[in-house]
Amino acid sequence: MKWGDFEIDLISDGTFRLDGGAMFGVVPKVFWERVSPPDEKNRIKLGLNCLLVRGNGKSVLIDTGCGFKYSSRELEIYGIEHESTVFDDLAKLGVAAADIDFVINTHLHFDHCGGNTVQKDEGFEPSFPNATYVVQRQEFEDASHPSERTQASYFKENWNPLVERGQLELLDGEHTVCEGIVGIPTPGHTLGHQSVKIQSGGETLFFLGDLCPTSAHVPLPWIMSYDLYPALTLETRKEVYRQAVRESWTLFFDHDPGTLLGRLSEKDGRYRAETMPWEA
Repeated sequence: MKWGDFEIDLISDGTFRLDGGAMFGVVPKVFWERVSPPDEKNRIKLGLNCLLVRGNGKSVLIDTGCGFKYSSRELEIYGIEHESTVFDDLAKLGVAAADIDFVINTHLHFDHCGGNTVQKDEGFEPSFPNATYVVQRQEFEDASHPSERTQASYFKENWNPLVERGQLELLDGEHTVCEGIVGIPTPGHTLGHQSVKIQSGGETLFFLGDLCPTSAHVPLPWIMSYDLYPALTLETRKEVYRQAVRESWTLFFDHDPGTLLGRLSEKDGRYRAETMPWEA
């Protein structure tokens, strides 16, 4: 779709599944299963939605999906299905891996940066050879030194090759990646989590990342058990939501399997998402 001076394309890496109870935290199943029906293993279907943003002479990819570096057991556990892939979707647009100038990772969990690198006979190498990959410094430090709780989500092969080749840039707080595209710290899911603000023509598109992974998670208390700092997620959401309503931002849901875009409304402190179509 056109967004001011930008051309924005949905880039999908397919879908995967995570436990519904973990995805909705303290919300009882009787409520969340109405909006996200689980399978026989209590897992819900989630999208691996990324964005390609082109404009002002730059091509920027936001998140890279799961990628392909998994054992058969991991594929089964997470129900990873590559109905489409980042690389196939880019190719359909006539965009080569070498054409990407920047890759922005909201954070370094495997489902957001698994496509950062590809496996070759000699090891792993960056998927986008000419790109600068950007992530918050706090996230990189936490990913590089995971705890017993977080180590299952962080795979060093997704960023070590970038460090070795000098392609990783670490951000400290809010940072303009290129004209009109800004990384915004939105901590809670992880301390170093960031969202991405895309502004052009007086309009703002906000890539939420895991601050609010699907349209079903918009209500303030609907916070994932995967969030390491849920109380911080709540405070971050309040701040972002207030600004999103005040300035009529369009929000992008990176894990929603159906609804990609929404605009928030608020009444008596409660927020809901008015879904929007993806338009050319």
